[in-house]
Amino acid sequence: MKKSLAILSLTTILVTLILSGCYYDKAELVYPQAASCDTTNVKYSTDIVAILSANCYACHSGTASASGGRKFDDYTLLKNNFVNSGKLVLAVTHSPGATPMPFNQPKMAKCNIDKIIAWVNRGAPNN
Repeated sequence: MKKSLAILSLTTILVTLILSGCYYDKAELVYPQAASCDTTNVKYSTDIVAILSANCYACHSGTASASGGRKFDDYTLLKNNFVNSGKLVLAVTHSPGATPMPFNQPKMAKCNIDKIIAWVNRGAPNN
């Protein structure tokens, strides 16, 4: 009797473990995908200005005394001095040989970096 009770208890425990360990979930709920980053129609006036405003303008805007004389809130200065030379992309990607920007901060969100790169690769239009 004790042996059959032990087998029954063991069987009950195994069935409970198996049933509680196996269940069906929707994959998109269990493994959510990162939000997509659309870089197909990046515009300076909306996308790039918003990124620069949030991450760069605190130091690189306004007066001629902007950090290191680097003004990013002026499209012409930004393009001629930092985009065309490749300095902007090197800085935001924290590439060797460039001062990582934002300074003393972690990299910007990957999507923001991807948008800047896409914009630069399309000739950095003032759109």
